[in-house]
Amino acid sequence: MTESSAATVRSRERGSSRGSDSAAEPGSSRRSASSRGSDSSRGSRRSERASHTWRSGGSSVARWDWELVGWAVLLLGAGILLATLADRLVGGALGSALSIAALWGGMLAAIILAFVRSRPRMLLRFHPFDLLYGVVLGVLLRFIQGFLEIAGTGTAAWPTAGTLDGSLPASFWFDGVLAPVVIAPLLEEFFFRAVLLVAIFTAVRRMTNSRSWAGFAAITVTTLLFIGLHLVFDIYTWWSVATLGIVGLVCAGLVVATSRIWGAVLTHIVFNGVAVAMLLVGTVGT
Repeated sequence: MTESSAATVRSRERGSSRGSDSAAEPGSSRRSASSRGSDSSRGSRRSERASHTWRSGGSSVARWDWELVGWAVLLLGAGILLATLADRLVGGALGSALSIAALWGGMLAAIILAFVRSRPRMLLRFHPFDLLYGVVLGVLLRFIQGFLEIAGTGTAAWPTAGTLDGSLPASFWFDGVLAPVVIAPLLEEFFFRAVLLVAIFTAVRRMTNSRSWAGFAAITVTTLLFIGLHLVFDIYTWWSVATLGIVGLVCAGLVVATSRIWGAVLTHIVFNGVAVAMLLVGTVGT
């Protein structure tokens, strides 16, 4: 074979190789496009799953219905009845302790009953924004309470606690700190804004096929029941009732807006915690 013939053969081989490479490119391009489409589809499905919460229904709230609302209200009523009997029949420190235990027991029983059925999607998930909501809204609500008190009484006296020989009684740290700042907000928010609110929202949404009406009904009913519970055990002024209503509306609206319970829990904790902190400062100052 001459050198020119060999050069011709090599040139043809290189051309053939380039042709095969170019022939492979369209298939490769199609596979790349298919891969991108698959990734986009998976991303879309993940986005849909992330936006799907208990407000949309589904299996996570399949058994959260009017029956659960009925049981929750019944258990709360039983707790109120037992608490009232314990306070009146036993009396004293023991009667007070039994009264609180009965009330908390009724709410806790309803919470357990609800979450044994299922766990509403996203309701128990924590987001860092929940902490921000809790601090900002809790402090803001305490300021609103102060303004309402000034409007109702003409003044807002700094709160103080009674002391025993110049010091706070031992029971104060449970009755005045742990109970109102931690236990009560947790139980009340889970009962009113988790169990009752989610069950009412779900039941009304099924009846009306409207999230707007469901949200309105759930927020309104749970706020009224929240106020009613407090009125059973104490005498409140109009501005105190207004404060309870605003706290209930804000916490309920926060749960409906975010689908999560922790923002409402932290708002309630901060709201009560600021009052306890003011009480301690006022007592120490005095």
